[in-house]
Amino acid sequence: SCAARARRLDETAEILLLQSGPDVSFASCGMPYFIGGEITDRNQMSVQTPGSLRARLNIDVRVNTRVTKINTETKTITAIDE
Repeated sequence: SCAARARRLDETAEILLLQSGPDVSFASCGMPYFIGGEITDRNQMSVQTPGSLRARLNIDVRVNTRVTKINTETKTITAIDE
């Protein structure tokens, strides 16, 4: 991901990742198995979680947060919790 690449480029950078949905990294290739009932726990399809990205790469992840505005001049964003 872009956040992981940013971490590789700068180990000391403050990285905040905002994700509009509940999943940070999702194994979409497992979707047929989930629909077919072979995988019954949706959480088994999560490749990364906010906690694992924090622990492994020191990336602050906020799920269910939608960015509504980006101001490039002031380098700020506006976001809402969903």
